[in-house]
Amino acid sequence: MAAARAASLAIFLTALPACKIMAPAAPYEDYALARAAVRAAQDADSARFATNLWNKAEDNFRSGQKAFRDADYEAAKKHFQLAQQFAEKAENITRLKKFQTGENFP
Repeated sequence: MAAARAASLAIFLTALPACKIMAPAAPYEDYALARAAVRAAQDADSARFATNLWNKAEDNFRSGQKAFRDADYEAAKKHFQLAQQFAEKAENITRLKKFQTGENFP
């Protein structure tokens, strides 16, 4: 009886880690890429030339930061990816508009 009990305990203890639910990893890379894209768009003055895209980038970045703080990593990753996409589009449109108007010409 004791041997059977010890064997069942050993099986339970070895199977227990396999049942552990894995939480998603924190999206550090997405956070860094989104932050860099938002800063680049900000430096290019996207708030002036591509207002709508800039606002979407900024809103998604802030939502991503909030989700990251709340440990909702899946939502944070989604928001950071959207922020990066909107910020890159805003920066590209800003650079194009500046080129077309002759602003920042050396």
